[in-house]
Amino acid sequence: MIGKLALRNIKKSMSDYAVYFVTMIIGISVFYVFNAISDQTVLVKILKSDHSVIDLLKSSLSVASVVVSIVLAFLVVYASSFLMKRRKREFGVYMLLGMGKKKIAGILMAETVIIGLISLGVGLGLGIVLSQGMSILVVKLFEADMSQFAFECSMNAVVKTVIYFLVMYALVLALDLFVVGKSRLIRLLNAEKRNEKSAVKNPWICLIVFSVAVVVLSHAYWMVTAEASSITTEQQFLTQIAKGIVSTFLIFWSLSGFLIFVAKLRKKSYFKGINVFTTKEISSRVNTNVFAGSIICLLLFITICIFSTCFSINKSLNDNLKTLCPVDINIVKAVDTEEEDDKRKDTSPISSSLEEKGIDTTMFEGVVEIPMYQVKDADVEQIEENEFVFGNVMKLSDYNKAAAVNGLKQLALKDDEFIVVANYDYNVRLLNEEIASGHNVTLGGKTYHSARKECVDGFVEISGNYSNLGFTVVPDSALQNESVELVRWYYIANYNKEHAAGVDKIDQKVNSEKFQKKLGQFIFVETRTDIAQNSVSLTVLVVFLGLYLGIVFLIASSALLSLKELSQAAENREKYLILRKIGVDEKMIHRSLFRQNAIFFGLPLLLAIVHSIFGIQVCVQIVEAFGRTGLLPAIIFTAVMLLVIYAIYFVVTYRCSRRILQ
Repeated sequence: MIGKLALRNIKKSMSDYAVYFVTMIIGISVFYVFNAISDQTVLVKILKSDHSVIDLLKSSLSVASVVVSIVLAFLVVYASSFLMKRRKREFGVYMLLGMGKKKIAGILMAETVIIGLISLGVGLGLGIVLSQGMSILVVKLFEADMSQFAFECSMNAVVKTVIYFLVMYALVLALDLFVVGKSRLIRLLNAEKRNEKSAVKNPWICLIVFSVAVVVLSHAYWMVTAEASSITTEQQFLTQIAKGIVSTFLIFWSLSGFLIFVAKLRKKSYFKGINVFTTKEISSRVNTNVFAGSIICLLLFITICIFSTCFSINKSLNDNLKTLCPVDINIVKAVDTEEEDDKRKDTSPISSSLEEKGIDTTMFEGVVEIPMYQVKDADVEQIEENEFVFGNVMKLSDYNKAAAVNGLKQLALKDDEFIVVANYDYNVRLLNEEIASGHNVTLGGKTYHSARKECVDGFVEISGNYSNLGFTVVPDSALQNESVELVRWYYIANYNKEHAAGVDKIDQKVNSEKFQKKLGQFIFVETRTDIAQNSVSLTVLVVFLGLYLGIVFLIASSALLSLKELSQAAENREKYLILRKIGVDEKMIHRSLFRQNAIFFGLPLLLAIVHSIFGIQVCVQIVEAFGRTGLLPAIIFTAVMLLVIYAIYFVVTYRCSRRILQ
């Protein structure tokens, strides 16, 4: 009997359970997908069996899963409390007919078990399917070989998902049983009549509060963007964040009275149809959900920033490998300064050092070897305030040799000119300001002026990001004096494709610790393969953690909005019955309900989008070292994902609200 009642109740209350089911199914599938990532063969192959990165990814996702489970547990408990509130009258009728609390508890237990099994089964099935799509996404993101793709199911992820969600269901069941055990018959029967009351706010006070909030928020926006350079401490940055949070709360607090104030200004449309009723319902929803609306808005803002930033970093790092790693290997030799024991400086080229250490240089082809200099301390002290060197110094001919190998434009200089080469955005801005102010370079008593109005985008050393802080290129004749000293050598080359060992063997050899030890402590090796591997490892962590947390925050925001709207619909059922009694047709009621849902869903999203316009700029400034591309595609992808999930919850909420109000 209990089983039949449980199945009948689930079928009868399917519209109420819809949001609950959607949230649980999406939550379970997302939980499985991201916990199965580290077991995917395609990812292991991309990381080339780098177990340290795989272990770090597993541990990071495990920590994130704890956060996710807490968020989902809160949603499950909140959804369950909504369902319990909707069904209190039903339980009261059971008790009135003589059913004991133990039997009611048995029905609840049976329903929870059935719902849990269905949602777990569907969620895991969907998760396994989606994980194959994730494998394809991994291949596309990291430009891997599609032949590595294979259908997979991670039993570790299945077991972990089942355990986490069984614990959640047990928690929900315990809370539901507690509510039933403490309930009284009279309260259960009158539960639907206990509506939430909301105080009417003075529209003029709301208008003032709204205006103040907008001004404070605008100032915070201005500080973190246009005046970002003036923020030098963590406390200053946190102050701007606090201003944004408080302003968001005040905007939602003031909107309820402010919306009615604005609507009344357009009397013709305000008094048309049932717009008065619609406006007051929207105002009531906003007024009773100020805190929830603020939290949802901030969650959506964080989601947008996470998605946009992590995918921008991924695209930038992939592009960086093509632009900033045009050759196979860089060897850099730091010229040792004199020690107290009168150890002599080793100023010999890297090629000589390689030969001395017995390294086979026939492994490399297209070799370019160039030096870098710096101004001596004694000469720096003699330079006037408006005449200095921008970073280290390199001969024009040497730079052009490196530029030819690296695929960069050749430079040309007159005898009294210099050019600053840099690509790290923050330094580029500072250097451009110095160049624009007319600062010159003095070497050996001769003054040189800038041949360009700004820095030239370039580099000598390969890297996974834009990290060249800047160096000065001068005519060769400028360094034919004793005002500078050698600081390092660069050895730029590709692997010899005709070498007997083969390119793969050469790459393995030069990336080994044994090779680095053989070179000694002042000679360092950077290879395109090693940089690519490090970039992929970083991208894997950033993208997957960002996706995981972003999707869960988006689910949490949408589910909270949906449950709030359904709760409001359940409480206002009597109002819609009155509308029908006075002759309002169903079309007008449905249009009013659609507008209420659209505005209730739209307000947090709209303010979150405004926040993100400035928040993304801050994120870009923070991660600008990773690169400069990929932001627009990342924003488009974010918008599509956000709208899809948001639209699913909106449609489910609207249809369920209509069912509740029938």
